[in-house]
Amino acid sequence: MRIIELASWNDIQRRVYNDKRSLEMIYGVQLDVDVGDIPLDRLYPTEDFLENDKLALVFKNILTEDYNVPIIVVKRETDYFVIDGHHRAYIFKKLERKTIDAHVLKFPKGKSYREVAKWEFEEMPIKDVGVLEDPMLRTWGQILTVLKYFEALYHVPFYLSLKEIKLDELVPTQSLVKRSQIESIKELRVPIACIRYERKYYVLDGHARSLRAKQLGYKTIQAIILSPKTQIDYGIVKTVKETNLKEVGDIKIAD
Repeated sequence: MRIIELASWNDIQRRVYNDKRSLEMIYGVQLDVDVGDIPLDRLYPTEDFLENDKLALVFKNILTEDYNVPIIVVKRETDYFVIDGHHRAYIFKKLERKTIDAHVLKFPKGKSYREVAKWEFEEMPIKDVGVLEDPMLRTWGQILTVLKYFEALYHVPFYLSLKEIKLDELVPTQSLVKRSQIESIKELRVPIACIRYERKYYVLDGHARSLRAKQLGYKTIQAIILSPKTQIDYGIVKTVKETNLKEVGDIKIAD
């Protein structure tokens, strides 16, 4: 199993020092460091891809543990380029945050960070570099897989929000779930994933969790809502209407 090292408050100063020192040696200049919020719409990646297992862990920690260790960026004119913290920046963008805490490395007047091709975080691919052996982390990763699938399918960015929704507002998109899968869920620790359409929430991931919540007598469940940048006529909604699935209770349980 791959060991994932996330930035922490204990080592952030060491990371800043190392990144600052490396750039000073490369460019032969002395850099300044500022600390504060920077606008996410002026932030750009310098890496080619995101790691699937690390992204799933960062996603989970941001939503369940308020993980918010500052990223490290280099300022170039009015833009910021990420040196450390691509996974945090990506999740913050997907949660539609406006700013992110950062240590900003600044060049002296007359000197500048190299010219970098600007591209959006939404365009970054997620590569399978590690096996998600932990079931809970694998489930968080699955939500991101669904996100990228829908972005590829409809060619628009999707964004994420966490919401408590009523079980009777859910519409399943899967007609059959194994009983063993439901009974293996001892507690609901990961949100389901949904899209919203005409005041209903269509389940994309988490049918077994939804049924388990119903069995336990819950009235609501936590859900990650996927919202497109522009309005979409979902094909999956049409398919569900043809199958006559209307509520969680319509899902058949197979032995």
